Amino acid sequence: MNKTLYKESHWDFTYLAKIVNNIPKYTLVVCEKADAAKRVADALGDKVIKFNIGNSSVYYVEGKIEKYIVCSAVGHLYGLGTAREKRDVFPIFDLMWYPLSALEKEKGYISDKIKTISTLSKNADKFVNACDYDAEGSTIGYNILKYACKAEPSKIFRAKFSTLTKEELSDAFDHLKVGVDFGLVKAGVTRHLIDYIWGINLSRVLLSALQHVTNNVRAISTGRVQGPALKFIVDREIEIRSFVTKPYWAIKALVDSSKGSFYVDYFKDKIDRQIEALLIKEENEGKEGIVDQLRKTTIQIVPPTPFNTGDLQKEAFRLFGFSPSLTLSIAEKLYLNALISYPRTNSQKLPASINYLKIIKELGKQKEYQKEAAILMKTKLVPKEGEKYDPAHPSIYPTGEAPSIAMDNRQKRLYDLIVRRFFSVFGDNAINERTQLSIKVGDRHFWKVSGGRNLYLGWLIFYGKYSEYEERTIPLLDKGDKVLIKDVLVSEKFIKRPPRYNRGSLLEKMEEENLGTKSTRAEIIETLYRRGYLIGDSITPTDLGFQIVQTLSKYSDKVVSTELTRDMEKELEDIENGKDVSDKVLEDTFYFTLQAINDLMSNIEEIGQDLNNALRKTFYEKNILGKCPQCGNGNLIIIRNRKSGKRFIGCTNYKNGCRASSPLPQRGIIQNTGKVCNVCGWPIVIIKGKGRPWKICTNIKCKSKSDQNGKK
Repeated sequence: MNKTLYKESHWDFTYLAKIVNNIPKYTLVVCEKADAAKRVADALGDKVIKFNIGNSSVYYVEGKIEKYIVCSAVGHLYGLGTAREKRDVFPIFDLMWYPLSALEKEKGYISDKIKTISTLSKNADKFVNACDYDAEGSTIGYNILKYACKAEPSKIFRAKFSTLTKEELSDAFDHLKVGVDFGLVKAGVTRHLIDYIWGINLSRVLLSALQHVTNNVRAISTGRVQGPALKFIVDREIEIRSFVTKPYWAIKALVDSSKGSFYVDYFKDKIDRQIEALLIKEENEGKEGIVDQLRKTTIQIVPPTPFNTGDLQKEAFRLFGFSPSLTLSIAEKLYLNALISYPRTNSQKLPASINYLKIIKELGKQKEYQKEAAILMKTKLVPKEGEKYDPAHPSIYPTGEAPSIAMDNRQKRLYDLIVRRFFSVFGDNAINERTQLSIKVGDRHFWKVSGGRNLYLGWLIFYGKYSEYEERTIPLLDKGDKVLIKDVLVSEKFIKRPPRYNRGSLLEKMEEENLGTKSTRAEIIETLYRRGYLIGDSITPTDLGFQIVQTLSKYSDKVVSTELTRDMEKELEDIENGKDVSDKVLEDTFYFTLQAINDLMSNIEEIGQDLNNALRKTFYEKNILGKCPQCGNGNLIIIRNRKSGKRFIGCTNYKNGCRASSPLPQRGIIQNTGKVCNVCGWPIVIIKGKGRPWKICTNIKCKSKSDQNGKK
């Protein structure tokens, strides 16, 4: 096997232009990320020269038939913007694509990226968009080829691949699609346009309302998907707060039999009165019962379907507590290391073309999967597939390649989950025997219990540790057997209120309602947190989040309408699949936006007052840490110095003489634990930064800190 030859050089733009001019004919390949560019270059030829321009890595490749220059973006290099700088000007419909360096100060490095790609394009006679094969990736690549390269459409080709393995990349470049993938590009561009038009105009109206009543203005926004998603949370919170709980009593008993002890439940799940529950205890405890009904059934448990993006995010949240955005970020790294297929997909299908047997054989070379792979290689490989289909990519699956670099703990866990899910879809149905038992005491009391045991593990061999199915065995009794009701346990409980959403269940709700896409849902949830609309893992809306929804619902309810957003998503899918309704979608967006602006502007004074009050309350609640241990009257609160911008803790009772104060770490997110230090009584907080979260007492003078320093 030939090995890739690397030569590395550092060139500036002038020298780069000279080098490019000396290459008579070449194909310019544009990838979305640097890691992808390296793998594409490795797949295209055995002779690869790598050169660096600033922070960009570029590859010159001599293939068997043609020469390539492979470069990469860093995601989007261009974004939508308007020439109007004033934030109180709207509506804004005159949008253009600008380099991100012109739109965001912190992205100045983008201009060098664009200059590099533009220079590389000068003598190219062919262009390949090798960005991720979906609407977003197609838009990224198309904008680069159009604006940076000024490539003629007749010279543009599209590479389609779902993994970054050498074999699949080589095959993709052997079968390039001719021309621009306009279906995906139009869908991506249209989505950007309607989201920008909707978001910037309505956000500027809300900002303008705030500016009417206060000079202390902060970032405030809504959006086409943000609004309905936030409304889910607010509606659930209203449901929770209006819920009136009721007590009930639950009864279970410990039963002794000749074949062992076990617990049973009273046949009524809820007893409304305590006196009735105590009477049941009295009439059953210490009494003899008889097995009056015994029912055994055999059920088959089918394997799970292959992972799509949403299924993976929900399962990783259930098992590991990973947020949807974290799961997608980890999966992206696994994909860029060629360990899994493309992680942004709606598909629950596994096409035979990926070569199941080959992947399983390769996975079997990894020690952790030898046993499972050996079992599957003896069977007929027919996957259990779901209904969902994505024309761009199959479901998420492992490539079979062994990890070439060390994975961190989170990457290992997600990779193992994906591998075992892949194995499990080829497994047989699991067979479980369910036993339902009824015990009679006297003439009117009945107790029930059910259990199950696995007769055949099937797919559970592969996915068992991640499965929700638990085996619960009970003694093998027969009808007519006598038992003793040994102890009867009565416990008071309360009817549960509706549960709050968490990141996983909110993602699932958005998926059910067709809000957002597989790629955007996780980021939208995080945006709602960043804006200060949501707090907590068990998601609670802040006063500001409440007010945003109440304001929009009151004055322009379509802005938070699930139906409107869902209909637009359907039309965007139609565009992606080749039905060009982009003009209609944009016209509808213009109409709805103008209507919403008029509705909101008619009540701008009232909206401004409501938002300002909610902002103040949210800011106070978010930053308050607890009671001040020094004065006992005020609260300790996070304050930011207006001159230096540094944050510290101070007391709200400062005006009355309390000087309690302490510095805080200037980086990371501060999360209140609600607990106080055992030594000094000051609040304990968690600092979340790049590394592991760390817990600290907020009092810089706390004796516990000096004790720790002394030990060191």
